[in-house]
Order: sequence, then structure tokens, then C-alpha cells
Amino acid sequence: MSRLGPEHALLYRELRHSDLRSHPEYFGASLDEEASLSESAVADRLSHGVVFGAWLNGQLVGCAGLASREKVKLRHKAILWGMFVRPDARGVGLGKLLLDAVIGHARPMYEEVLLTVVEGNETAASLYAAAGFEEYGRELGAIKIGDSYFGEILMRLPLAHR
Repeated sequence: MSRLGPEHALLYRELRHSDLRSHPEYFGASLDEEASLSESAVADRLSHGVVFGAWLNGQLVGCAGLASREKVKLRHKAILWGMFVRPDARGVGLGKLLLDAVIGHARPMYEEVLLTVVEGNETAASLYAAAGFEEYGRELGAIKIGDSYFGEILMRLPLAHR
């Protein structure tokens, strides 16, 4: 597990495209949008953002990002985004390690971490619940691909007592 930097831009971009191709309903971003980003734009994202990578046999096989809120009144919350482990690398605990890395990074800076998971992705929802995330709502039709709609489960992990 390691934090990705601009030197990982090409590997991260390839993994992200693979994620969006295999499960477009799992992400708010589209493959077309991501494919339009240059390698330098991806490197900039990795330079200024927080993205962790999971490695297996020297290959980048998973990732998870943590985004800060820009507005002052919302800065106490962070958002887990873009979490994915390639299908051929699942089942060995990389998802949990990625999640632990994100939560560990967030803990000293934020009061809670928010995420969304598409309805029907029980594996991811179970992983998040096991880490302490709680469902606080649902958004019907959150993602639209063509004529198909996908709902999302809204989850939160409190990190600090208020």
C-alpha cells in the first residue's frame, strides 16, 4: 500500500480506465471524461490529491482516493472516492488495506468520512460496514447511464465525537 504520486500517473490512468470499463455504474465519472484527461492532468490530480494504490506482484491493482471539501463549513468531512480493486486481485484483503490507509490518513484531519456505494454492490457495502461505516440514506437514480438508473447508498464513518 502506498500513496500514489505524479510518477504513477500512467499506471493509475490505465487502472482507472479499466475500472470504468468493467463497472461504469460504480462511479460518478465516465470513461469518456477520464479518457479526455492528459497524463499531465492525471499527474496533477495525484500531486495535489490523496490517492492510495494497492500493488500485487509489482502491478498497480487497486486504488482509493480521499477528497477534502472546499467550503469552510464542510471541511470537517472528507469523501472516499474511486475505490476499486481489479477482479483478478480480489479476495486477498487489498480492499481492506486500501480502506485502512484512507481512514488512517483521514483520522487526524477530519471528523467523518463520507462515501457512496451503488445499490447491489454488496461486497463493497459489506467491506465499508465492517470498517464502521453506517448507512444514512439512499439516493434513487443517482447515476444514469443511457436509459438505466442506479441508486446509491450513502454511508458515513464518524472519526471524532461531537
